[in-house]
Amino acid sequence: MVGFPETLNTKEDYEYIRKNFPKEQWRPAFRNLLDTMHAWFNTGEIAGDGLTDDTHKIVVDEQNNIRYQYEYKVDTNCKLLRLGYNEDEVEGYVGESV
Repeated sequence: MVGFPETLNTKEDYEYIRKNFPKEQWRPAFRNLLDTMHAWFNTGEIAGDGLTDDTHKIVVDEQNNIRYQYEYKVDTNCKLLRLGYNEDEVEGYVGESV
């Protein structure tokens, strides 16, 4: 392999770049794993007020006048988990000194 890889598909790919390239090159890829770990999920239609805070929001379907509750939580299908990493491990890599 010559140069930094264009695609990273496996944990081995991520470990390779972490061990063989400067942190400023691989850190964005690991940061992206953390940034895409959470997502908004529709938990259902609501009739009342619903809940609104840092991890909950209400989305209104104006066309059908329906209100939906959404929750911001870990996406169990996120790439970080599919690769076999855990959040603390990746945060450690992103935060470790060069």
